[in-house]
Amino acid sequence: MNCYISHHYRNLTSAGNKAKTDMEQIMDSMQFVNVGLDRTVGPSGLKAFLRNLAGVLRAVAIVGRGDVLVLQYPLKKYFTFVARAAHLRGARVVALVHDLGSCRRKAISESTEIARLGCADRVIATNAVMASHLGNLGLGCEIDALGVWDYLTDARPSVPGHDGVRVAYAGAINRRKNSFLYDWGKTIEGYKVDIYGDGLDMAQVSCGDAFTVHGYRPADELISTVDSDYGLVWDGDSLDTCSGSFGEYLALNTPHKVSLYIRCHLPLIVWSGSAMAPFVLAEGIGFVVDSLRDIPAKLRAVPPHKYCDMKQRVAAISDRLARGHYFREALSRSI
Repeated sequence: MNCYISHHYRNLTSAGNKAKTDMEQIMDSMQFVNVGLDRTVGPSGLKAFLRNLAGVLRAVAIVGRGDVLVLQYPLKKYFTFVARAAHLRGARVVALVHDLGSCRRKAISESTEIARLGCADRVIATNAVMASHLGNLGLGCEIDALGVWDYLTDARPSVPGHDGVRVAYAGAINRRKNSFLYDWGKTIEGYKVDIYGDGLDMAQVSCGDAFTVHGYRPADELISTVDSDYGLVWDGDSLDTCSGSFGEYLALNTPHKVSLYIRCHLPLIVWSGSAMAPFVLAEGIGFVVDSLRDIPAKLRAVPPHKYCDMKQRVAAISDRLARGHYFREALSRSI
């Protein structure tokens, strides 16, 4: 039996929960069995704790010899317990990494994280850079790489209907994560910016005329209404590199935002030092920059036929994300 454990989720709108529930849906379509409790959604912290604990206990009582149990990591306090209990019952464990607590949040040490992940028989990192990082830290089990997050939705991308070039930036906005937004306007030349998210204080934004703030839009609505030509993946407090805990984490992480942009059929602009830069270049779905100051020249260097090629390549990958292609392939290799 191939199986997984579903959970109680506070919401289904955050990127992290969207990614996890999409992976569950993909496993359902592959005839995996949910050995936990049925998925529930609601804001109650106590309910989440009790249901998740009950689901974990149910799962370890059900799995047996020859089973493959897929755990989405981190699994709060239960990962080590579940992995060891599954092994005692003769099951194998595959861990899909969503986030490393030893990196951006520094919630645990690297040695602790490696010890936890080492309880799995196989680890699926979010990308090849993270896989190499985990191997260099001493993770001894087999390590695979997902590549990019699949993204399930029935929403259809809109067709841009504007003149000039527009760059979208979507996501939660706060000073700690993306304060670069307040100075970005100083470097904008030959394009405009669409902000999809709340929290930007336009009174403090340099050259605010370059920005149009659309506010928060649910992902499906964003996909069907976005009117931009590119999607920017950038975090931190600097225009010249992705810095700070959030920016530096892009060197290892696969942001869910990448998949959202792809489902919007937007070619990508990413930091050259990010873990997604090799993917973007290899697939021909955008370009990389060392600094936000490089964007004007990079845009001028993209002739219309090259942009059309990027769009076609993005659309092809969008179709793969809609089918759960990347997780299906990683699971098939793991099992």
